[in-house]
Amino acid sequence: KRTNIAALSPTITSIEDEDFPFFAILYQAGYFTIKKTEPDFLFVGLPNKEVKKAFAELVIEKLTNKDAIAVNDVYKDRIADALAHKDFTALKDEFNKILNEFSYESVISFKEYAFRDVYKVMLQLLGYNTYTEYQTALGRSDLCFEDDRRLYICEFKVISKVDSVQEKLAKAKEQIREKKYGLRITDKEVITLAIVIVNENASDKQKPMREVVAIEEVI
Repeated sequence: KRTNIAALSPTITSIEDEDFPFFAILYQAGYFTIKKTEPDFLFVGLPNKEVKKAFAELVIEKLTNKDAIAVNDVYKDRIADALAHKDFTALKDEFNKILNEFSYESVISFKEYAFRDVYKVMLQLLGYNTYTEYQTALGRSDLCFEDDRRLYICEFKVISKVDSVQEKLAKAKEQIREKKYGLRITDKEVITLAIVIVNENASDKQKPMREVVAIEEVI
């Protein structure tokens, strides 16, 4: 996250101070760490896996009105099993169940980054190390997550019409190959995934459709 450096600079004298900077409190408490700096900006993020998981619990409970532990119990083993067996049809089903946990009022306005962040936070909750917009020499991948054995690199495409699924799936695969997202220095197995989501509003002849319609490994 990028934040103006002025937001972190004032001295905090007391918690009652109406003007104390929220990001400074988080930084000094260790919940944010500075990733890099520019002349007028600081790039901050969550410092470690434990803080990411705690933050994910708060976000999931706020957005779904469900207990984070209960959500973890439902999805953790199913997603781990789907990934272990490279069963991306099963993974798609679990991703759709996750999507359905969110309210209509929130999902209707989702853009591509919002879908990406939903899965980032959920995967954090389930214990995966996650990060978005990982930069390489040729581009930025949408979402990465990893366990002890594998690193998964995902490219998302969100479309408004279901009849363009194959076209967008092909574009996602092409982008992964052209940008060489899978070329990483790691001792883990790298798996690249093209993911297409339909976010279609209702018309006179059809019902709205909001779901993950394709998850395919790019070889």
